[in-house]
Amino acid sequence: MNRKMEEKRSWDWHTELTEIAFEEWKTRFNWVQAPRVSMDGERIAAVVNLDEMAFTVCVNGDVWEGEYEKVWSLTPVSENGFAAFAARDEEWTMNVNGTEWSNWCDFIWNMMVSPDGTRLGAAFQTDSEYGVIVDDVPWEDRYENMTGAVMAPDGTSAAVVQVESMAAADVDAFKKGVFCVARNGKAMDRRFLNIWDISFDADARNIACGVRTDRETYGIVQNNSVWDNRFESVWKPAFLDADTLLAPVRSGGKWHLYKNDAPFWANAYDQLWHLTISPDGSQVAAIVSSPFGRWTVAVNDRVWQQSWDTMVADIHFSADGSCLAAVYKHKEFWDLAVDETPWHMAADMVFVPRISKDGSVVAVVVEKQGQYQLVVNKRVVASGYRFMAEPVISPDGTKVMLKGIENGIYKRKIIGL
Repeated sequence: MNRKMEEKRSWDWHTELTEIAFEEWKTRFNWVQAPRVSMDGERIAAVVNLDEMAFTVCVNGDVWEGEYEKVWSLTPVSENGFAAFAARDEEWTMNVNGTEWSNWCDFIWNMMVSPDGTRLGAAFQTDSEYGVIVDDVPWEDRYENMTGAVMAPDGTSAAVVQVESMAAADVDAFKKGVFCVARNGKAMDRRFLNIWDISFDADARNIACGVRTDRETYGIVQNNSVWDNRFESVWKPAFLDADTLLAPVRSGGKWHLYKNDAPFWANAYDQLWHLTISPDGSQVAAIVSSPFGRWTVAVNDRVWQQSWDTMVADIHFSADGSCLAAVYKHKEFWDLAVDETPWHMAADMVFVPRISKDGSVVAVVVEKQGQYQLVVNKRVVASGYRFMAEPVISPDGTKVMLKGIENGIYKRKIIGL
């Protein structure tokens, strides 16, 4: 059993309703930003303004001790805590549950949180040099440019960095390749014109990315080796396991899925991206366009019969791979399809769905005309809220935790299924 599941089992699934006054915060502070809710639903927080250039974070009515010129990117971390970027005297740091990190910098961004909430990272800039900081430990090596910072669940970090200086518009220097991947701050050997979409395997031992090898061709890097084949374009690769790398690639005007530099799926698509692998590794899915202008999902190279005119925004597997949910937009409305079956909610917004381990329960928050609803297995179980955070399904799949604001009161509500 993983740590995240252990935490969920330890949460209070018996108290049916907990309430915290939230609207009254607006009478205490000059203004209150959008709320955030802890993973376990026990705490609600928001960035609040105390005075001109004086901000802090309020959690369940209590404010963090420090006052700052700016606070942003408030994010739930661990099972019941929060982190945010905070600035004082024109320097930035990370504040975690009211405690500042010891390292300060000229700017900090790209909040990164491990799935269990125990590891925190960010990109930072100091003295015109860039790096990544994880759990208050910054990279020793810094670079003059950096993009695409990522962090693995164990805290391993990587980013695209510029390792050779060049003058503005120095095309010849650029064509030689000035970018590489830095892993935990250490630059890898291979250099390229451009690099995107860094991915780790499950144990962060292997790394991959998409690269541009010259003006017109692209490739896939697996650790420090480049696949032999070259392509018209590539999207983000993903590890099926430590030895198997999948990547969407464009060749001959169509998109294909490759495995370890060889064709994997037989079908070709007008678009293929957002590669998603089920946690148990048994299912491989992607958002695809086929025919052009219609969007749907392919699972193990089998295309769903349903398709939509605007987009499929994201797809999510259950832990056992038995259930796949897709958030899509069609005819100007957002909706959800679960295992090819649309829910026909016609919503203004559909948020990230949550799926029980065995795929039997799917819960999602939707917004319609400014009101939030919680929908479970196509049934509306709560409505009329002005805000809802993502729901949580109990480990045994018999309950769902609603986290929302109704009539100015934040409510953590346990609903039996």
